[in-house]
Amino acid sequence: MLHRDGRWLLTVRGADVDDAAGQLGLVGGHVEHPEAGSGVLEATARREASEEVGLDLGGVALTYLESEFFTTDAGAGQVSVAFVAAAPADAEPRAADPAEVAAVGWWTPDEAASDRRCPPWLPGLLGRAAARAGL
Repeated sequence: MLHRDGRWLLTVRGADVDDAAGQLGLVGGHVEHPEAGSGVLEATARREASEEVGLDLGGVALTYLESEFFTTDAGAGQVSVAFVAAAPADAEPRAADPAEVAAVGWWTPDEAASDRRCPPWLPGLLGRAAARAGL
């Protein structure tokens, strides 16, 4: 979960993804085998930021926020792990993988909550992330 100037980097999920198509979401993905070992979750977060929105988080400190278990739209069980970080000031995100991410942008928590594409879990998560980041 990346923030800058009181706003959060959110994605609009691609129309053809398996879960939450067309909804607001976060940068994220799955652990891959080559990332196995110490720091696997942090490595996954950095790789996904690069693949989905073109951001290099190599020198960015990631702060653990929380984890949860949920069931996808397709009925698969997944574990989600959220980190919070300040986005690099000189980097501009972009939809690097249009099949997964239709668009990216910066939303305040109120803007996200009032967006018709906002899933019910997102406003609470943004609030907890803002508190953790001291915003």
